[in-house]
Amino acid sequence: MSKSLKEKSFFIVAAIVALILFAAVAASTTLYAAGKDNSSDTSALYTDDILSQAGITLDEKDEVHRVDADGAVSLTIIRAFDVEVVYRGESFMVKVAGGTVSEAINAAGFTLSGAESVSLPLDAEVKAGTVIEITADCVVVLTDSKVTTEVATKAITVAEFLKESGVKLNKDDIINVSEDTAIEDGLEIVINRVEYKEEIKTETVDYGFVTEETDDMYLGVTEIYSYGIEGEKEVTYKCKYVDGELVDSEVVSEKITREPVDQIELVGTYEEPEYDYDYDYDEPDYDFVPPTGEGAGTFIDHNGNEVSYINVYTGSATAYYAAEGSHTATGVPVYKGGVAVNPDLIPYGTKLYIVASDGSILYGYATAVDTGGALMSGEALVDVFYPTYDECVIWGRRDVTVYVLG
Repeated sequence: MSKSLKEKSFFIVAAIVALILFAAVAASTTLYAAGKDNSSDTSALYTDDILSQAGITLDEKDEVHRVDADGAVSLTIIRAFDVEVVYRGESFMVKVAGGTVSEAINAAGFTLSGAESVSLPLDAEVKAGTVIEITADCVVVLTDSKVTTEVATKAITVAEFLKESGVKLNKDDIINVSEDTAIEDGLEIVINRVEYKEEIKTETVDYGFVTEETDDMYLGVTEIYSYGIEGEKEVTYKCKYVDGELVDSEVVSEKITREPVDQIELVGTYEEPEYDYDYDYDEPDYDFVPPTGEGAGTFIDHNGNEVSYINVYTGSATAYYAAEGSHTATGVPVYKGGVAVNPDLIPYGTKLYIVASDGSILYGYATAVDTGGALMSGEALVDVFYPTYDECVIWGRRDVTVYVLG
């Protein structure tokens, strides 16, 4: 069809034929006075006048056929009647005064392409009450879940097309046209399949950060006391999928399955006291004579006393410091005279006497109360404690003689 169905309104035709013969008798000179001025004639010569004198009223689609012959006028009136044209399920009424099915279809504003099916022969005569049904295939472009196909259909509406095609819509699915939309050639129907799923995912729970102050460390010094551990939770989501793709999700519930552990950071608050850095180290006031060999023996200390020892070691010595109140490996607070050793070599609690091997610096009497990595690895024989960093710097690393006292 070449005509838009929505832009036209039509009237279908039924015919009632009335034959009226107006015969002029020979004695009626007015019928033969066609060439005269008729303004004074008493008998009408024109069709409209004749119909008016006869009291006949014509409708818009009625037809009048006039024949003049043998001194008589013959008027044939064909009354218009209604014919119904049904195109793809939609009804249109058109008035005609006779003719064929093809002419009635044309009068309704349609032009057949040859692909249509018509319920009556095109050359059949129409009469009042004739119903002409026209069906035609339309090609619909259907996209369902991103899969596009072209479908030929005789369906009238989208709902009929979906049923005819076996396409079922779920309550959450989305369609781009309403189901009562009329089918027309080239109509595009797009269906998006919507699915909701409940999904459970395991996610991490961030641990917190806790700061604790301690006077075991100098002011401003920080140290991780214990590292944080992430927790775990089960999160239930309501997920919306459109054509298989996730487009939205919302949290329905959360359940902690493992609690997180806070990370604890220590912050030092101990303020280092002012020291007189012109430190006067105890230096031997005698000529130090290192013992010869290892094993038991005696030596003269810095006070001139003869001291017995059961063993003697020589090696590298370092120095360390810590905030006041800090504790050693044996649990006693740090103090000058408490030194770190390898307890496998020199047991904790052993009394010692420490002096630089060249006699330049004297540490003096000490007790083994602490240990450290360098001592256990053998990098140092002893690590002497001083209360300040500067004293440790002055000591540095040097060779020492360590007497193990009896």
